Amino acid sequence: MPQIQFFKSIRFKIAAAFFVVFLGISLAFNYSLFQSIRTSLINAFQNGGKIEALSILNGVDDELTQIPVTQEDQPIQLWFGNMFESQMVYERPDFPEIFSSVFIEIEQPTSDERVSLMEFIKIDSFTYCIARRPLDESTGAQISLVLAKNNQVVYDEISALKSRLIFANLGAALIAFIAAVLIAHFTLAPLQKLIAKAQSVKASPQMDRLPVSSANDEITQLSATMNEMISRIETSIRSQNQFFAMAAHELRTPLANMQSELEYRMGSSEKELSQDTLTSLREEVIRLKNIVQDFLLMSQLKSETLVLRKSDFRLDDLIYDMLERMRPTLSTKNFDIKLSINANPEELTINADREKLEGVLVNLFDNIRKYGASRLPVSVEISEKNEVLSLHIQNGIAENIDSLQKGMGLGLQIAKQVIEKHNYQFLLSKSKTNFTIEIVFTR
Repeated sequence: MPQIQFFKSIRFKIAAAFFVVFLGISLAFNYSLFQSIRTSLINAFQNGGKIEALSILNGVDDELTQIPVTQEDQPIQLWFGNMFESQMVYERPDFPEIFSSVFIEIEQPTSDERVSLMEFIKIDSFTYCIARRPLDESTGAQISLVLAKNNQVVYDEISALKSRLIFANLGAALIAFIAAVLIAHFTLAPLQKLIAKAQSVKASPQMDRLPVSSANDEITQLSATMNEMISRIETSIRSQNQFFAMAAHELRTPLANMQSELEYRMGSSEKELSQDTLTSLREEVIRLKNIVQDFLLMSQLKSETLVLRKSDFRLDDLIYDMLERMRPTLSTKNFDIKLSINANPEELTINADREKLEGVLVNLFDNIRKYGASRLPVSVEISEKNEVLSLHIQNGIAENIDSLQKGMGLGLQIAKQVIEKHNYQFLLSKSKTNFTIEIVFTR
C-alpha cells in the first residue's frame, strides 16, 4: 500500500487547522492589544505636549510683551485673535512653515462658537499642540500658543512594536504548528499501528482481530467497528464456501448419473439409445435445470435484487396445489401425506409471492424425498393461534443420512432466505430420528 504524503496526512491537516485557528485568534488579540498600546503611546505623547504647551502659555503675559524662552525641541507660535480675525505675533525661526496657513483656516472663532482650550493636529512628522487662553469673552479675544512637537520617535516606536508583534505572532504560530504536528503524531500513533495490523489481515474464514485499546476513545470505537466488520466478512466467506460446497454436492449427483449412463451405453453393443435411457437423461437434465434456477435465486437473494410480487391467497389452496404437483415425485418412494387444518377458513389468507412460496414448499418436499424416511407419514399441519398462522412440516430422517449434520442443504437455505425476505419466520429443528420445519406467518 503506498505511503501517504505528509501534506495529505491527517497530522498535517490537524496541524494546519490548528495553525490557522491559532494565527487568527492571535492576530485578532494582538491587533486589539496593538491598538490599545498605540492609543496609549499617542495619548502619553499628547499629554506631554499639553503640559509643555500650558506651561509655556502660562509664562506669556496678556499684553504679549513677555515671551518665554523655550527649549530646543519646543518651537512655538503665538497668535492673538478675536471673533473677527487671528494674527500671529511671534514665531520661532525653526517653526515649520506649513502650519501658518492651516491655523488661519481652523482658527475662525465666533461669538456663538464654543472654542476648545486644547487641540492637537498631526501634519507629517509633527504634532501641533494648540493651547488657548481667553482674554475677553465679550470680544472673543484670546491668546493661542502653538507648540510643534516632533512625533517621529513615537511613531517609529509604534511601527517597531507593530513589526515585533507580527513576527512574534508568526513565530508563535510556527511553534504551535510544529507542536501540533508532534502532538498529532503521538495521538495518531495507535491509528498507525491499527493500519499496520489491518494491512496484515488476510481474507479467510478465520481472520485475525484488530487490537482494541482500553482508552475508550474514537480509536477504540474504530477498532471495535472494524472487528465487527471482520466478523461479517468471515460470515460472508463461510456462507460463500458453504454455498460452493452445496453447489458442488448438488451438481455432482446428476452429472455422475448422466456420465454413468452414457459410459454404459458407449460400452454396450446397442448403438441406439433406448426410451428408458432418454427418459433418465431427461430427468437428470431437468434436475440440473432446477439446480441452476436455485443458484440464480440464491444469487438474487445475496445481492438483494429479488423482487416479490405479493398478493392475497389462501395457504390451504397453495398446499393442495403443491401436493398435487409433487404427487408423482413423492409416490416413487411411497411417501404418505397427513394434512390437518386447525384454523378458521377466514384466517387462512396470507399476503405473499405465491410463486416464490410454492417454490419454497417444493424445495422442502424435495428434501423430504431425498433425506426423509417413508416408514412414517409426512405430517403437514396448518394452525392458528393468537392471530398468528403457522405451517408445520414433520418427517422422519432416513438411516445413514448425515447431510443435515453439516448444515442445511441448498434447498433449505434458499427456503429460509425467501421466507425471511417476506418478513416471516423459518424455524428448523432436528433430532436423530426426525426433523421439523415451522413457517410462522406474522400479520
